[in-house]
Formats: sequence, C-alpha cells, structure tokens
Amino acid sequence: MGQATKLRQLRRGSRLGGRPGLGLKEQVLLAALACSDGTCEKTFTIEDLLVRAWKGAPAAWGLRGYEEDYPDADKIHKELDSRGVANKGLIALGYLERVQNRVYRLTPAGLAAGSRLRPADPIVREKAGRKLEQEIKQILAHPVFRTWLQNPALPKHFRDAGHFWGIAPGMPARTVRERVAGFERTLAAAADFLAAAGVDEVTEQRGKILFHREDIERSQQFHECLKTRFARDLALLSR
Repeated sequence: MGQATKLRQLRRGSRLGGRPGLGLKEQVLLAALACSDGTCEKTFTIEDLLVRAWKGAPAAWGLRGYEEDYPDADKIHKELDSRGVANKGLIALGYLERVQNRVYRLTPAGLAAGSRLRPADPIVREKAGRKLEQEIKQILAHPVFRTWLQNPALPKHFRDAGHFWGIAPGMPARTVRERVAGFERTLAAAADFLAAAGVDEVTEQRGKILFHREDIERSQQFHECLKTRFARDLALLSR
C-alpha cells in the first residue's frame, strides 16, 4: 500500500474535530510530530500524545461531559491500535512504532507523512528528507545490495537476505513481518515524498542532493526481488 493511499486512510473512517479538514489520526500524527521534535529518535508516551492532541482540540479529545477538563484515553487507543481494513490505526499504517509498553516513536514513513501535513514548515520537511536519505543510503551501501547490483543472481542463500533485512530464524514472527514491511513503508514514503513535491530528487537548502528517484526504484526492485526469491523462507518465519 502506497503512502498516499495510507494518508487517505487517515481521513477515511476518522471523524473530524479540532483543526478544519483534519481527521483524528491526522491530529495524532501532528501531535507525534510535536512530541518527537520532528525526529525518529526521540520517544514519547501515549500520555504525551493524548495531552498534546487534547490541548489542541478539547472538543474532539475530551472526556464526554468534561471535554474542557479531562482528556479521554480511550480515544487515543482507538487511533493508535485499530486493525480494521478501512480504518487502520497509526501503528498498523506504519507511521508509529511501539518501542515498549505505552512508549512510541515516529517511523521514517510517519515523519514524512507528518511533514506533508505541515507544508508551510520547511524545517520539518528537511528533517523528513534527511531521515529518508539516511534510510536509503543504508540500503544502497549494504554489501548484499551492492553484490546484487554486480550479479542479480545473488544472493542465493536466505541468510544473506536476512542480513539485509535484519532478521534471522528464531525471531518472533511479528518482528520478522514488521522489519520487512518497514523497508516497504520507508521506500514508499520516499517515493511519495518526491511525488508530493513534483520533483525527481530531494535537495537540502545548500543544494546537496539527498536522494534521487532512481535510488528509490533500485532499492524497491531489490527488495521485491528478495521477497520473491525467498518467499518460502519468509512464510515460515512469519507464521
């Protein structure tokens, strides 16, 4: 699923409240952006998210009958953890990652999506571009990827693909699924980042190219090649 489709899912199934035109999930994503200072490294609690969203829109996030006095914790849980087909939560959409119980952080895809909700903020957009650049450069510099560029018949063993994805036999199935899906989400976010700007490359203010469309396309091709080649291994680990 592309990130543009996921942004539409933020609106579909979310009643409006607070800022005009923004659904509840979008408000939570903006709250996460504020709580994290626009980075993927800083963590925040579910209480941080709830209070931030509630202060911005008490009518939408307040406890029924006491909207101006108390936030409603149940509402934030629904927007984070819902697993419905048409109304996935922010974790299932790949925008937030649960670090530990009640503690979260933005993913690169979440940072990119949040930056598109604040188009007038060039600092947030540049932070999102730099984070996507870091993720893509790690892929391009990975020895398994570089070997594949020289010989598309490689890798032949799943252990090499696992090295690239950061997975191995014995890992929890959920971790395996999340790590593989994380690559897809990051690359899709980078592609949508370019599409939203109508450009083929992202540059910083001084003109340095952060990443190019061709980098994303090569990375996506490699990722899909590994998924196809080692589909059976992934299926076994993901059960």
